[in-house]
Amino acid sequence: MTDAMNIGAAGLRAAEARVNVRAQNIVNWLSEDYRPIEAEQTTDASGAPRVRVSRPPELQGEYPFVDLASELVDMKMGQRAYEASAKVIRTADEMSKTLLDAIA
Repeated sequence: MTDAMNIGAAGLRAAEARVNVRAQNIVNWLSEDYRPIEAEQTTDASGAPRVRVSRPPELQGEYPFVDLASELVDMKMGQRAYEASAKVIRTADEMSKTLLDAIA
């Protein structure tokens, strides 16, 4: 059960990082010299999600350099990922309670 809880907690942290990156990009979307940051989500050997945050070395494309629509969509996806990770934790907790009730 603790593996499921750990993966769920890692999912919460990864989703939070994604939402924070998108929020920072949205706040600065009209800043002329702002280079938007990217959040790349992967998994580690245990299957737990990890987020790597990076910034491109130079500005790319035309001003504004932040695509507001894609930032909002990815922020919504981060919110859904957070909700899913919270559900993993709740389910693992319920399974632990059921197991303890069956043993007692």
